[in-house]
Amino acid sequence: MIFRTIAALAAALLITLPGRALAHIGDHVRGIENGFLHPFSGLDHLLAMVAVGLIAARLGGPALWQLPVAFISAMVAGAAVAVTGMTVPLVQAAILASMIICGAALIIDANVPVTLAVTGTAAFAFFHGLAHGTEGPAAAPLGYILGFIGGTAILHMAGVAAYRGVARYDVAAAAALRIAGTVIMGAGVGLAYVA
Repeated sequence: MIFRTIAALAAALLITLPGRALAHIGDHVRGIENGFLHPFSGLDHLLAMVAVGLIAARLGGPALWQLPVAFISAMVAGAAVAVTGMTVPLVQAAILASMIICGAALIIDANVPVTLAVTGTAAFAFFHGLAHGTEGPAAAPLGYILGFIGGTAILHMAGVAAYRGVARYDVAAAAALRIAGTVIMGAGVGLAYVA
């Protein structure tokens, strides 16, 4: 039963994998649909956002909603900054760091204070938002922003659902989190190497 649950979660993740590793190639045209698809279009966004859901569910309590809300709020702020034309250095490096740090948190099963988790989540989300905003359509940014809010929320919920799916199996849940953390951290290191 445990193996089937883990296999189903792995299959669901593999189905969502994009054809390319990074989302930042500037090929978005416009609208809600492109905004919605952007978080799914690269491993960097996809895995970081699923990791936020996993960590939120793992911490439980108010973190269950505070981490996703902090992420989405800061991501929108970052997109708004990008839409104004302002540039910020090291955006891709911060996005990859978010994957590595979230993966490490899952591996060590860290019990960080919720305030620290929310603050860190918001800081990384700001850079994800900068990337989204830079690639969004200048003519119709609102629809694009609404779209990537929806895509991001779904990825957060996928992380929460995945955690809840394995949480009832004590030993397997810890192992599944470590495996997920290793995949997320490894992808972050790998993408940093090729970037």
